[in-house]
Amino acid sequence: GRGVFAVTDFTKGSFVLEYRGELISCQESQRRQRLYHNSLKAFMFDFIWHGNFWTIDAARDDGTLGRLVNDDHIKPNCKMKRILVEGKPHLCLFALRDIIPGEEITYNYGDGDCPWR
Repeated sequence: GRGVFAVTDFTKGSFVLEYRGELISCQESQRRQRLYHNSLKAFMFDFIWHGNFWTIDAARDDGTLGRLVNDDHIKPNCKMKRILVEGKPHLCLFALRDIIPGEEITYNYGDGDCPWR
């Protein structure tokens, strides 16, 4: 992966960045997964909201950084949390500890079956 690196200090608990993309339904996610090359499928973030499965599709490179944050399942410095803004879910990274400039931003993708592990 390309990675994302801090350019400023982040204190424990602070907002770091949003995993931005298109919010789509489970059905639409399944349809796109059949069409996408494997390299694009890695940018689809699945989660549950209001008892239903949803996906943030960040396959289109729109210049935002959330899609470029790398996995660290041992000592991540951020945690992904779902927050609601105007009634819609947003996936955001928050610092698990203080982060200094130059440090790579990472979080635990959560799936033990990730092919890159």
